[in-house]
Amino acid sequence: MAPSRPQTVAALLADTEPFKRLTPAQRQRLVAASRERRYAKGETVFREGQPADAVCIVKEGRVHLIKFLEGGQASTTCVMTPGETFCCLPALDRKPYPADAVAAADSVVVRVPTEAFHQLLQENPTFLQDSLCLFCDRLRQVEQKSCLAYDSVERRLAQALLGLSKKFGATVPLTKHELAELAHTTVETTIRILGHFRKQGLITSARGSTTISKPETLRRLAGL
Repeated sequence: MAPSRPQTVAALLADTEPFKRLTPAQRQRLVAASRERRYAKGETVFREGQPADAVCIVKEGRVHLIKFLEGGQASTTCVMTPGETFCCLPALDRKPYPADAVAAADSVVVRVPTEAFHQLLQENPTFLQDSLCLFCDRLRQVEQKSCLAYDSVERRLAQALLGLSKKFGATVPLTKHELAELAHTTVETTIRILGHFRKQGLITSARGSTTISKPETLRRLAGL
């Protein structure tokens, strides 16, 4: 069996919101302006406060958007997977990046220049509307997550696992350290609560991953 060819940038844009709403000619303009870049695990894609010079799309791997709290504690706000566009809001308001973006695995990111993106927002009303809907949905998710910060850690971890399962399926390939950052808690607390989930038969775990065994029970625990 012949190995599959890597997805081209044109094919990626054609399958990715909001770029799939562009005309083929408009997407080709973005292909010509865009650049692919590889990032090793742990490498920074951009830092909070830097000028937002590109809208980014994950082509391969996984990128986490991270805020650093007082005292240096990391809090993961979003986990971006292949085919997802991230930090697009600065393309609308031209303000700096609002968080750090770090490759959580060896990754390939397509960088679409902000100016090219903004020009198409002005040219294509459907693209503008779809972009606004996508960004508003992302903001709604962040707002909902901030409200959940007052829930118990047990509930936050259950919510984090269920949210990640929408991206990855039943097996979530995040480490306990990454889950702790996503649930705004310590690694020690995460290990303890995941152990409790495991004893209840809600999950099974392996090094670097967690598999949800009883999603409905976990959903009830999460209050969803």
